[in-house]
Amino acid sequence: MKDSLQEFGELGLGSRFKRLSDYLMKETQIVYNTLQIQFDPYLFPIFKIIADQNIVTTSEIQEQLHYTQPAITQGLQKLSKKGLIRYKTDTKDKRKKLYQLSSQGKKTHDQLVPVWQTIDKQVKWVTEGSSTSLTRHLTYMENQFKEKSLSKRILENIRQQP
Repeated sequence: MKDSLQEFGELGLGSRFKRLSDYLMKETQIVYNTLQIQFDPYLFPIFKIIADQNIVTTSEIQEQLHYTQPAITQGLQKLSKKGLIRYKTDTKDKRKKLYQLSSQGKKTHDQLVPVWQTIDKQVKWVTEGSSTSLTRHLTYMENQFKEKSLSKRILENIRQQP
């Protein structure tokens, strides 16, 4: 059966990445469920930053992930409801919340680390199946879009057409 997104070429790239992202999240959730780890793969980036840095603010997470403030807040609320993180108010600036793993979050993190290592290994194996890896291509693309946004590139090109 044909895959129309593949046939769309570069026009279908965003949709293909979305499809791949959804697939990776679904498959990761299957792994977590099978291993009886109560964790949502969509919360991984925020959770990992908190685990790696011990104490972190919303702004620091946002700077590192380049997510919107509402997305960060929503992720933090979900992690908090699951009992995986807690926060305390900064003693110097009462408006700041300092997030860290709860004791349950630390236990969950300990369960997740070997799983993440295996996921990383398997995804690397799949993406490095050719001479260069997909992650290198994505990094290149992201860097190009940081230099000049896709919308700017498209609009400049359209304006140059007769």
